[in-house]
Amino acid sequence: MNAIQEERIKGYFLTAAKELIRSEGLDVVSARNVSERAGYSYATLYNYFKDIRDLIFSCVEDFMAECREFVANDMPGNISGEEALIAVSKSYTKFFVQYPGIFHLFFQEKANKISTAKSNMNAIDLLFDSLVEEKWKSIVEQKKETDKQFSQTQEFHKLALHGILLLFFNNRSNWDYKALINQVRVVTEFAIKTL
Repeated sequence: MNAIQEERIKGYFLTAAKELIRSEGLDVVSARNVSERAGYSYATLYNYFKDIRDLIFSCVEDFMAECREFVANDMPGNISGEEALIAVSKSYTKFFVQYPGIFHLFFQEKANKISTAKSNMNAIDLLFDSLVEEKWKSIVEQKKETDKQFSQTQEFHKLALHGILLLFFNNRSNWDYKALINQVRVVTEFAIKTL
């Protein structure tokens, strides 16, 4: 079997697992279910992934790339500073509203169901940071703030945004989509003002 064919078969397993996660959640992702959807025997899956968590984390990596691409494509042109930070925060929120199963996978599933490596879980935790880091640096340079204040504010912003999403997805708020996006703006503006 050549390398191109191997990558294609690996891609079938990855696509099947991502479809299951999106449509039914992580609980239905098993070697048998993924293999059946991919059209191969479950033993074949282990030729491409060391275990089911290896496959799941490959899905996570793809989903993170999709999130980055979504945010990049959703950003309006010619904005910077505070408006750019607000726009990224809104786009990130829109992505997860569009794909709530991915939010659940990233932030509500137990870590040991996704990966055995702590560094893999750190990659999920740093996704939002990677999207807003340059925006925050631009704001900090304008305001001439200290690194300590900046890192505390950036952490507050990330935690508040994810808290808002958790409330929204768990029906703990009375927000519709428009109200959710407004809350994201309010929290982001508040974080900026604390600098």
